[in-house]
Amino acid sequence: MTTRISGLGTTGLDIDSIVSQMMKVKQAPIDQMIQKRTSLTWQRDAYRDVNTDMSSFMNEAQKLTLQATFMTQKTTLSTTDAGKVQVSPTAKALTGNFSLKVDKIAKVASVGSTAPVGTFTATAGTINVAGSLGNKDITINAGDSVSQIVANINGATASTGVKAVYDQLSDKVTFVSSQTGAAAKINIKETTPTSNLTNLKIAPANQNIDIPGQDAEVYFNGSTDVIKASSNSFTLNNINFTLLADPAGTPYTINGSNNLDVDSVVSTIKGVFDKYNTLIDKMNSKISETKYRDYTPLTDDQKKEMKDADITLWEEKAKSGLLRNDSILSSGLNAMRNDLSSNVSGIAGDQYNDLSDIGITTYQSSGSSSYLAYLEKGKIYIDEDKLRTALINNPDQVANLFTKDGARDASGNLTNVNDAGIGTRLYDTLKKDIIAQITAKTQVVPTQSYLNQQINDYSTRIQTEQDKLSDYEQSLYNKYTALQTSLENLSSQGSQLASYFK
Repeated sequence: MTTRISGLGTTGLDIDSIVSQMMKVKQAPIDQMIQKRTSLTWQRDAYRDVNTDMSSFMNEAQKLTLQATFMTQKTTLSTTDAGKVQVSPTAKALTGNFSLKVDKIAKVASVGSTAPVGTFTATAGTINVAGSLGNKDITINAGDSVSQIVANINGATASTGVKAVYDQLSDKVTFVSSQTGAAAKINIKETTPTSNLTNLKIAPANQNIDIPGQDAEVYFNGSTDVIKASSNSFTLNNINFTLLADPAGTPYTINGSNNLDVDSVVSTIKGVFDKYNTLIDKMNSKISETKYRDYTPLTDDQKKEMKDADITLWEEKAKSGLLRNDSILSSGLNAMRNDLSSNVSGIAGDQYNDLSDIGITTYQSSGSSSYLAYLEKGKIYIDEDKLRTALINNPDQVANLFTKDGARDASGNLTNVNDAGIGTRLYDTLKKDIIAQITAKTQVVPTQSYLNQQINDYSTRIQTEQDKLSDYEQSLYNKYTALQTSLENLSSQGSQLASYFK
């Protein structure tokens, strides 16, 4: 801590003012280092923001590398079938028509009171409840209510696979298996002979209950081979079915078809390129942003003399152009444009080997000249009608145009970009040529980036110089205090001498 003797004293020296002026001279180079560190920190943060944007778009672009994106299907059923079954194709389902004849739906095993229970008095005893999961003895105490017996049975459901319900309105008890299918069952017997089941109106005295469940039974595409399923939700030929209606003894047949969901595929492609247009617009603005060289980061002393609104406006100018003409962004944007504009070689049939073949271009398809396209720096336009036609006529080629992979070296890098599909090469460019380089600019581990090293170096130098500045300030106060003391002593001696001549 600096020790100060302030004030003018008898000598008239304003030590504080003198030291302050001399400290400003010494502070100036430190302020310059602080400003430089601030600029580098802003630049690092700008790179991190770009990396976030690029990574987000890379996840979107990955959709264009997946066959599943271009194989999305939808099922069409007749309106009369909609209430009987729910159908959804998996990614591997074949397109075309299908039929499903339903003889039976899967059912639980169930048994219940044949009449209202009425007045019920439990007698002490034990019943054994067995289901698809196992069996367990349920103890009934004398005087237990119907609700208590039901609660005891349900407490063992995890072990038996059987649950019970008591409906007070109808005054009946129902036992139900927790699963459907023939394997589901209800077996109940009184291991200690009592009249509890009889009094619950479930079974005559001393009679065991043994009720099976029921499998669903269906026939697919006219086959005479019955297909059984323990659940009403099952998958056949990569088509998911959920049976909703019980044939009730009269089988029914549902007819449908699986077709490429063109709307869904178009929506996905449009969504990716909408985000692409937003990304390149933002990145192009970054590399062309004006650099205001007269607006440097403000020092603490400068901020003290300014209003908050003025500080905000100043820093907006100071942060402008941090990535102007940045080589990573410039080369990355050029690489992405090349990815989209180059033909894809080796596609069977060779009908669609360029994005323009399916209506995706860098200019609006209106029959007019595209000479203004360069002004938009690669913005993508989509002719939906042309894209839909391509998907309907040859979906496999459209899929290959985007998803085709190319030969790769031992490191996993494409050896010939033109062999790879549009989505594949775009994803690789984002991951390996752009994001990897930006990450290297801002990373701390496994090795610290050069940008972070510069920031840390400035921090170390600033701290060292600030420590020296504190010592320098103390030395100035020591010198001027000594000077003031000497002058005061000299003045005192002069006054004493002058008194001798009076």
